[in-house]
Amino acid sequence: MTSAKITRARPDVRVLAWPRWFDNPYLPSLVDGLNREGLRSGSAPMLLAATMRLREGDWLHVHWPGETHTHAARWRYELGARTVHAQLRHLKRRGVRIAWTAHNLLPHDDPHPDLGHRARRDLLGMADHVFVHFEGARAELTREFGYTGPSTVVHHPSYVDAYPAPPPQQTAREALGLPERGFVALAFGRIRPYKGLDTLVAAFRRCAGEDDRLVIAGSPLGPVHPSVKSAADDPRIILRARKIPDAQVPTYFAAADVAAITHRAFFTSGSALLSLSMGCPIVGPPVNHLADLAGDHRLFPADLSTDGLTEALRRARDETPSVDRTAIRGWAREHGTWQTATDTIAAVLCDRSGNESGSSN
Repeated sequence: MTSAKITRARPDVRVLAWPRWFDNPYLPSLVDGLNREGLRSGSAPMLLAATMRLREGDWLHVHWPGETHTHAARWRYELGARTVHAQLRHLKRRGVRIAWTAHNLLPHDDPHPDLGHRARRDLLGMADHVFVHFEGARAELTREFGYTGPSTVVHHPSYVDAYPAPPPQQTAREALGLPERGFVALAFGRIRPYKGLDTLVAAFRRCAGEDDRLVIAGSPLGPVHPSVKSAADDPRIILRARKIPDAQVPTYFAAADVAAITHRAFFTSGSALLSLSMGCPIVGPPVNHLADLAGDHRLFPADLSTDGLTEALRRARDETPSVDRTAIRGWAREHGTWQTATDTIAAVLCDRSGNESGSSN
């Protein structure tokens, strides 16, 4: 299907992504790509804004709905979830269609998992289509929520072209003040409890030599775990608890031998695609999205116990000389492109003849 065919068939289809989250290039790239496909694509910071802009036949494309209503206070969480549910039902009554990209099964660090599960189940009950980033995600949606409706696999696009090319490792280490020699592990992204950084710190300390480094870089969301904060007293562990500017992102990954993804619960990992896009292999559990990305030194598998991570870090350190970072970066580029992703999504939202699509892919 070409963009021209979509435009001629249904030039007035509007697709609004909600909630608006531009902390990384994913959503802006998707919105821009759908516009190039001939759809009127945009984003809405609030669901109420979407209800005012969408009409019959348009699409609301939901991404991270739990982030809009999770709250430590149960009554506020429940009120927020009910409000979202009511607004989605209002859209459905008006003939607006709903798609969900299932980045996560449940919200991260959910203080009330039962409410989160109910909210996801309610969303799936109204969804006209679900997009997932790996084949096994369909079975997980069925197992967890009983969902058997229309779904399409869209590989998470790489970030190869979203950032400058990573510099040589020696240059990157000089820029960050890291030893030229030694093994460097990187934990990159928002610092949150579910990421298991306390276990990673303990595992690294077990196996690290004098010139080895663990770099934890990213802005905290909530208080930093005491064991992570106190780890900064160890000169081998570097905590940079702040947002890393986009221009510096390639430097951090170029300096590292591996990126550690030690999330206690995850479904899809954009961080994994970012790491592979920089040519940096991953240490993490071979489940869900990471299992789909494994092969050829892209993933050093680990269970998430301290012992398991220690063993995986040691193996990664031993096998670092065999890693072909250029090949990893090339694989990431081929695994998922923004053009392919937006082509696939546009084909679902408007089929080749311009009719609404509801079939499973």
